[in-house]
Amino acid sequence: MAKDKQEQKAIGQVENAVNTHSSPSDLKITDMRLAIVCSNYDYPIIRIDTNQGVSGIGEVRDAGHKENALQFKSMLLGQNPCNVDMIFRAMKQFGNWGREGGGVSGIELALWDLVGKVYGVPCYQLLGGKYRDKIRLYADTPEPEKPTPEGYAEGVKDRLDRGLTFIKFDIRMPRYDDRGDRLIGTPTKHEYGLGRRWGAPGTGQVNKITDAGIARMVEVVAAVREAVGWE
Repeated sequence: MAKDKQEQKAIGQVENAVNTHSSPSDLKITDMRLAIVCSNYDYPIIRIDTNQGVSGIGEVRDAGHKENALQFKSMLLGQNPCNVDMIFRAMKQFGNWGREGGGVSGIELALWDLVGKVYGVPCYQLLGGKYRDKIRLYADTPEPEKPTPEGYAEGVKDRLDRGLTFIKFDIRMPRYDDRGDRLIGTPTKHEYGLGRRWGAPGTGQVNKITDAGIARMVEVVAAVREAVGWE
């Protein structure tokens, strides 16, 4: 009997130590850790820990580099994770846009996850309440091994066969530029030196597409439409 009471007391102490509804105003971030999950890319998963045993999980977007998130660790330590907007605005000025902002978005996700656990409600409740019961899944389509019209059509058809209906694919013209029938034209005035193909923010891709390149893009789209239809 005494042993049972001791066990119950020990369990109670553990439960009290990780009470997620204890005192949100006293929460402090104590650590941020990352784990790399390997799939088609390496995905950095963020975990933010607190002094009350509650953790939040986030992900660096688009398989970005873990350093995009780790650079903010010193800024986070000691902060109250419930102050999501304040922390987000402090980080955003250093996070830039696109993939460079992946660390900012991953940390924000982890903070909302953590706050939802603290208050015992889903994150959507903190952001204005539920809007829908289901979300249509978006599916990007990997570039085929051989970037031919038929290859692209097969890739999109595979997505449809999996039950996906919201599909996108990219036609990457730079993959053709080492062929005899070049599909990439001469560089524009915005091109960087040293052989780089990409321009400064706002200038887009720096190589012009030739008429042959445009014709190839039309062939790809036509093949996809022929294989899967217009809807």
